[in-house]
Amino acid sequence: MRLSCYFSALTLLILPLAHAEKPNIVYIIADDLGYGDLSCYGQKGFKTPHLDQLAKDGIRFTSHYSGSTVCAPSRSCLMTGQDSGNTYIRGNGEYQLRPEDVTIAELLKKGGYKTGMVGKSCVTGNTFDAQAPHESGFDYFWGTLSHKTAHYHYPKKVYSQGKEVLIEGNDGKYGSVYIQDEYTKRSLEFIEKSKDEPFFLLLSYSVPHASLQAPKEAVEPFIGKFTPEKKYKGVHYVACEHVKATHAAMVTRMDKQVGEVVAKLKELGIEEDTLICFTSDNGSHVEGGYHYKLFNSNGELRGGKRDLYEGGIRVPFIVKWPKVITAGRETDHASAFWDVMPTVCDLLGESTPERTQGVSFLPLLKGEEQAKHEYLYWEFQDKGGKVALRKGDWKIVRVNVNSRERQTKQKTKGRRPQEISKYELYNLAEDIREKHDLAQKYPEKVAELFKLLSSARTESPKEEWNFKGKL
Repeated sequence: MRLSCYFSALTLLILPLAHAEKPNIVYIIADDLGYGDLSCYGQKGFKTPHLDQLAKDGIRFTSHYSGSTVCAPSRSCLMTGQDSGNTYIRGNGEYQLRPEDVTIAELLKKGGYKTGMVGKSCVTGNTFDAQAPHESGFDYFWGTLSHKTAHYHYPKKVYSQGKEVLIEGNDGKYGSVYIQDEYTKRSLEFIEKSKDEPFFLLLSYSVPHASLQAPKEAVEPFIGKFTPEKKYKGVHYVACEHVKATHAAMVTRMDKQVGEVVAKLKELGIEEDTLICFTSDNGSHVEGGYHYKLFNSNGELRGGKRDLYEGGIRVPFIVKWPKVITAGRETDHASAFWDVMPTVCDLLGESTPERTQGVSFLPLLKGEEQAKHEYLYWEFQDKGGKVALRKGDWKIVRVNVNSRERQTKQKTKGRRPQEISKYELYNLAEDIREKHDLAQKYPEKVAELFKLLSSARTESPKEEWNFKGKL
């Protein structure tokens, strides 16, 4: 059985609780939305009134982190409760979660929840296994399985309940059916059908990830508003005549659709006992003609997608639960995607999995004393390999982890050696922009964090996700 591979102590039979003690859960995840892309997080170029209201009605987290700095591993961290040095999927590509990778959907299903995922799959990468969502605990799935398919917002087909569904009017890159609208529609239907039992909905939008595309009526109000405007001719992603206007349209249309989800919960009379979460899978990008600097999408944070500086991994996180959460709160509690698993266990009254690196944030939601992480860890294998670890206000970063091996190879070819990897140290309380490297000033702090860094990860069964030598 899948659970036995993961929990030695988890009981397969979860005693049913009263529905009132088991809130509905709606977890909404955007794709490549930066820390500064919402007006409640400082965005000045456009407004996101529905998400702003969600923050006013609940808690706005200011130190929440994605699982990784790109899509697939970040979502793997979310689903399995493990950080990017321990979860199975650690990079983008043709991968999906394994049978032994127990997910939050499986736990909730065992706990009596009806489970659904709509949108970009959070359990597969560039694969087309139509059964994968159901094998990972979802009763219902409607969306795209391959992340490459999600690069375009007018796909030819999606998958529903293990079957291929053709989208009439779309050719894969262009068309008449904007898939984000369909994701909202299917989510509202799932909520309607599930209203009489506890349910978990994972609504996974694929915006504002490139390609930069939105319906004409969404883009037109922003045309001419942002000068100078930028054009993109298109290479892998589709061409875009109005880059800034289209990015603003994508984010604000999604904001409106989040508002529709909240309105449906109110209409059905189940908003009070529904836990709503909103976040993004990593920082804003430099893709499809867009650059995060165009709208200051990552706020004052350094870097963006594919970086382990704050701009690549610190993301918006808003939580609303009217029955429990006092409105208008803000917290700087350092939390991450892998905290969702133990929070779910807390809600179910189950013990936390042994293999998770997460810490339940349920006490914080209730206004009780909240346990803190000893540290948070990230790794990313691309671009020479990089690692980062945060403990308290201190953060250590290392780039070019694999550079020593590459340097040796380059010497034999007569090329100029690459810079040997070094450690960088930042105090986020005093330097959130990570401008001042304090490694030479505080070598004892580097040594302390390095000790944690060197033991934080486990080797991956896939060699491509392991570093070339020791950290």
